[in-house]
Amino acid sequence: MTRIVRWSLPVLVLSAGIGGAFLMVSNPASSLADPDAPTPDPLADAATVTTVSPLAGPHAPQLQLYARYQSRRSIEITSPITTEVDSVPVRVGDRVEAGQVLVRLDGMELQRQVNQLEARRQDLLARQALEAKQHEADQQAVAVERNLLDIARRSVERLRNLAQRNLSSASDLEAAERTYQNQLLALQQRELAIARYENVQQQLQAQLAELDSQLDQARATLDDATVTAPFAGRVSDVQAETGGRVSTGAPLLRLIDDRETELLAWAAAPALDRVADLTRLDGYLDGPDGSVPVTLNGYDPAADGGSLQLYFKPADTGSGLVLNRYYRLWLDLPRVSAWAVPDASVYSNAFVYRLDDNRLRRIPVQVMGERYQDGRLWRLVQGDLSADDALLATRLKDAAQGLAVKVAQP
Repeated sequence: MTRIVRWSLPVLVLSAGIGGAFLMVSNPASSLADPDAPTPDPLADAATVTTVSPLAGPHAPQLQLYARYQSRRSIEITSPITTEVDSVPVRVGDRVEAGQVLVRLDGMELQRQVNQLEARRQDLLARQALEAKQHEADQQAVAVERNLLDIARRSVERLRNLAQRNLSSASDLEAAERTYQNQLLALQQRELAIARYENVQQQLQAQLAELDSQLDQARATLDDATVTAPFAGRVSDVQAETGGRVSTGAPLLRLIDDRETELLAWAAAPALDRVADLTRLDGYLDGPDGSVPVTLNGYDPAADGGSLQLYFKPADTGSGLVLNRYYRLWLDLPRVSAWAVPDASVYSNAFVYRLDDNRLRRIPVQVMGERYQDGRLWRLVQGDLSADDALLATRLKDAAQGLAVKVAQP
């Protein structure tokens, strides 16, 4: 009995399988498939994307720079002397006019120097006047000295004649000759004084000129003790403190001309190789109150490490720009023949995707530049494109050749 059951079970299983297969073949619309079920959508799991048509050129590429808004005149005011600070009547941010007092320094020591130099000058002037009067007296006395010399000479000659006739003593002749020699010496001294007058006056005049130079410098330094603004501007970085002591050359504060301003940016020299005339470039920057047109005001012709210094002038200085801050600047370059596509459409800086029958097709392109317009960044490319192409505008991480996608309904 056991052997019959053991051999009959495989036969029964095989018979049941044959019967089931026969039923499935003879009746395809079985309970395994619902005849009313919809056909599966092949794009059901595809990513939903948007498309854009490329914009025909020519377009002007833009060079994105970061420019520093700065003053064309900014100077550091330093102390002209070593002294104490009397007062600082200005604060950081104050607007001052040319000639307005910024810092008052203690000038007592300088005033004493000026007084001493003025006293020395008065002494020289008095010496000059005294020498002039003495010269005038010498010129009047020289004639008298010559007459006295003639009288002494005649007295000597008379006594010599009398001595030859033994009518005069030797002592009288010696006295007359001594008087003659003294008078001759007095005349020579008087004539020497007259001759040296011009030299003495030149020496005194040279001393007076040197003293005047020292006096002018001392007065100028005394005036500099009251530090004033060389031009109108705003006060910055005040370091001087009332009662503090400063040395010569020590910084007191900084003065910035906020009306004469410019934008300074660095650009890579190769990026401007296609520009024939740099002076005709313009663009705009992203200011706090919107776009501000700018024009190139000058540039440093010598490249520093492959970069150029560009100086721009904003069209509106009252556009809310803040000194010493950086702003993004878009510089318009010469136009090129290219297609404009959104930045998100360019992959690996080398290709875009076109949609053909809901599948991506890779199109090689050459990027010629970029342009920021209407709040969007556009890439300017050259390649096998047409105005009717539907290019992928949605950025996909897994974008690839032949990937199935579906276009979002407007």
